[in-house]
Amino acid sequence: MSEPRLWRYLAENASGGVERGDILAGSSSHATQLLAARGVVAVEVREVGLSGNPARSGRLPSAHIADFTEDLAELLGAAVSIHDALASLAEGETRRRLREFILRLEARVRGGHSLSESLKSDPANPPRILIAMTAAGEESGQLAASLNDLAVRLRAEQTLKRDLAGQLAYPAVLVCLIYLTLVFLAFIVLPQFEIVFADSAVEPPAETRFVIAVGAFLRSYAVWIPVGLVGLAWLSRAAMARFPLVATRIRRTVPIIGPAMWKLDAAAFARTLGVLVKAGLPVNRAEQVARGAVGDAGMRDGMSRAADRVRGGTALSRALDEQNILPRDLIRQIRLGEETGALDTFLLRTADRYERMARSRLTRALELLGPVLIVILGACVAGVIAAVMSGVLSLNDAVF
Repeated sequence: MSEPRLWRYLAENASGGVERGDILAGSSSHATQLLAARGVVAVEVREVGLSGNPARSGRLPSAHIADFTEDLAELLGAAVSIHDALASLAEGETRRRLREFILRLEARVRGGHSLSESLKSDPANPPRILIAMTAAGEESGQLAASLNDLAVRLRAEQTLKRDLAGQLAYPAVLVCLIYLTLVFLAFIVLPQFEIVFADSAVEPPAETRFVIAVGAFLRSYAVWIPVGLVGLAWLSRAAMARFPLVATRIRRTVPIIGPAMWKLDAAAFARTLGVLVKAGLPVNRAEQVARGAVGDAGMRDGMSRAADRVRGGTALSRALDEQNILPRDLIRQIRLGEETGALDTFLLRTADRYERMARSRLTRALELLGPVLIVILGACVAGVIAAVMSGVLSLNDAVF
């Protein structure tokens, strides 16, 4: 079958009413057949654009995936068939990329493919955990429950990201304000005093010369400083990807932030692994997917080595303990879960605790950062004023 394309149709339904909408199909005749399977007669079918192009589709935002998973779980839980659930979601969806994603899935499911196969082959490249949870739900016959568990996990992740982003907004605004204040002083205030000092034969004090030099530097490079910072951030990210183990050690040495991010990565691994194990996936398969939820490249590298040991017959807790990449408490919880047969319960409970701890630490750090930045802003302004006044007083001393 040719690559699915998007078709807009005008049709007559069973009650004689007019129905309009979009459908994904390989051709106009295929679209007509799909409409007939729904019980409507196509009057007009015309192509409105390609949807199967990977370059056009791209990866869907995480919020879109969370909405799709939650809505699909709700419909499947109400005993709606999978293709009817997808059709219903596509009909009510207003976001173009998500709608086309759902239409592609519907076309493949109606063509005889399973939902997990359709997700795996979709050009939008949905998260591996969604594919794995769907496959596990199909194997166990509990697809609605599996997707509901995943939806809870995705919502928790979205809430955490939104909270952290909101808390970072205030310090970010203060940093920009500090920079703009320094630029204003450098371009507007200091040049007036530089003229005064240039016309006098008096050597200004050292602090005044320093402030004037800083002002001259900002006037010359103010535009390039943000560019340089972005470039430095890019180089740092590339270096962290190139040397993950070194980056991991450096990150953990950062006060407050380092341990909190380590906890968040451990929580992401524990929650993803717990959700997958609860859905019925074997530990070795679940671990491969859960590893992808970890942002720390050094931690992922250690987990990969641990996975090789697990395939050789070593228990997961022991293999992870040998790598020294996760908190000791999490290793202990995994060991208890393996011994009691309740691995998913221990993992999910530990993930909840780690997220609370990390959120609390980051919140305290960001709350402290605001006043510190305000003090820095005040110190910068006061320092410039004091330096300028010191220079003016030196002129008065020279005159009198």
